[in-house]
Amino acid sequence: MTDKMPEFTPRLSAVSRDRYKIKFLEDGYPGKEIGNETHCHPIYGVYVIRDYLFQYRKTKEMKYQDAAIKVANAAIHRMETFRNALVFWYKKDSPFNSTSKEYYSGLTQSYYAEIFAQVYKLTNISIYKDAAKKVYASLKIPVSLGGVFHNSSKGPSIQEYPMSPNGYVLNGWLSTISAIKNYADILQDAEAENFWTDNLLTLSKLLPLYDAPYFSNSRYTLNGMTTVKLFSPSTQFELQRVNLIVPDEDSYELKIDSKRRYANFIEGSSVLQKNGKILTRKNTALLKVLLSRFSYPKENELSIKLFSPHTAKIQIFIAQPQYFPTKIIEPQKSASYHFIKEVSLQKGLNDIKVKLPWEPLDAIGIPTTFKQFGSKWHNVYHFIHIDKLNYFYEMTNKKQLLDYSTKWKKYTDSWINNPLYDGLEKSPYQGG
Repeated sequence: MTDKMPEFTPRLSAVSRDRYKIKFLEDGYPGKEIGNETHCHPIYGVYVIRDYLFQYRKTKEMKYQDAAIKVANAAIHRMETFRNALVFWYKKDSPFNSTSKEYYSGLTQSYYAEIFAQVYKLTNISIYKDAAKKVYASLKIPVSLGGVFHNSSKGPSIQEYPMSPNGYVLNGWLSTISAIKNYADILQDAEAENFWTDNLLTLSKLLPLYDAPYFSNSRYTLNGMTTVKLFSPSTQFELQRVNLIVPDEDSYELKIDSKRRYANFIEGSSVLQKNGKILTRKNTALLKVLLSRFSYPKENELSIKLFSPHTAKIQIFIAQPQYFPTKIIEPQKSASYHFIKEVSLQKGLNDIKVKLPWEPLDAIGIPTTFKQFGSKWHNVYHFIHIDKLNYFYEMTNKKQLLDYSTKWKKYTDSWINNPLYDGLEKSPYQGG
């Protein structure tokens, strides 16, 4: 076992007790206790180093600096070199990875770039400056090369975790920009200064898309899953190619899969695979689509190439996602389907283009949800959005940032009279 580490501040102690369940691993890295096992959570090192540095600055007691260094060393040793950068992977078999592949997070990486820079500033030990620079370099690796940098049609952005189309997770993006700013300030890095300001400009362009007045809320992300149902009353047809097109973003091909999150695919259980062909089961096929509000008001579009054995009709429906404040529920078989259109099929090959209307998709671009801390439920992300927009407004004087932070604060004032949020806390989590 690692030597006994100093106590956390009351706030981190409360958060650990109520949610994080922090327990130190053999090398001094803080993991999360799940059942009888402690698992490495890539971002936990940041929280603990940050806490110990705060206590050292306040008390000047060396035990806190020593503990921060120990955790920093453990974090560096757990990172791996990737394309000349240093990354902390979310391993495929990790309980903290809900995707289907190994990845690293722009949010986690930016936090480490900042915190290693802080450790360097405190200790003047070059290993931490070098680590900060190598971690920062990971933020510039394009998504196409396995990284987190996404150069959208509206400007640069950084992915919190991989999604296609890009998720533009708002709290993660705001926090990443803030961390890069602090990193740039500490190391006097002019390139990083330009990088965070360019990202903030992109975010500002997209900010209206995060407004969710129907839910008196802001959106966690611009993405969201739903289901499109293809049904022919009279014939079985063959799907040859299906693509989701997000205008001004990209096109994403759907392959057969099942039970995936944050991905586009043809639901395997809804089709038959025979002699290399994809045939409908009971004249029906289900398409799981990860739609993006990035193109709003332009509609996302499906491009479907199919073969019909004779002339027929095909009906197209979309499941209407529902928002639940304490959890996200993807459309199930019992979901309410919204009729989009009926298309005539000719015998042979058919190329169909279907625009997906925004009308039933208010919950796409998922509004922020509430997390459980002990016995209470708090909305963490909506308040992060408000606080970070205020922070950047004070720095840049961009009125749009103030307008949305003010508007979203008014939403929270209305929650007390909103049945949607009955039984949930109306104020930020404070610990304790």
